[in-house]
Amino acid sequence: MVAGSAAALICDTGALLDYLVEGAADHQLFRNAIDSARTRYVPGLVLAEVDYFLRDERPAMNAFMDDLARGAFTYAPPTLDQLLRAMEIDQRYSDLGVGLVDASIVALAERIDVRRIATRDVRHFSAVRLHDGSPLELVVHPTDPDRS
Repeated sequence: MVAGSAAALICDTGALLDYLVEGAADHQLFRNAIDSARTRYVPGLVLAEVDYFLRDERPAMNAFMDDLARGAFTYAPPTLDQLLRAMEIDQRYSDLGVGLVDASIVALAERIDVRRIATRDVRHFSAVRLHDGSPLELVVHPTDPDRS
């Protein structure tokens, strides 16, 4: 482990967008949190969302893909079992409208036993509990969290 590095974490879409886009409201907060993690997981469905939101920011997306390719981030594509577990989580929290992408992050957290998450989505990720009943740990408290 690198001196001063924190435990592993899972990166959500909003966190990665703030991390990658210098003009984002919480760019430095997410940059500090993500850069200090020992291992930074990028869930497969999150990568697709990041690409969608950066469709007009191809240099940022290309730089991020270069980071993935050199191992600065750990790509974590979902297995079919994780997707099925994600659908169970989505159903359990149907009143919140968690959806497949966010639920797949929870399923990944359960599979790899990582509870730390970088996200703007305070509403979903502060409410959801893992299979053992434990909460996720939000490593950044955004100045204007996504509460949709």
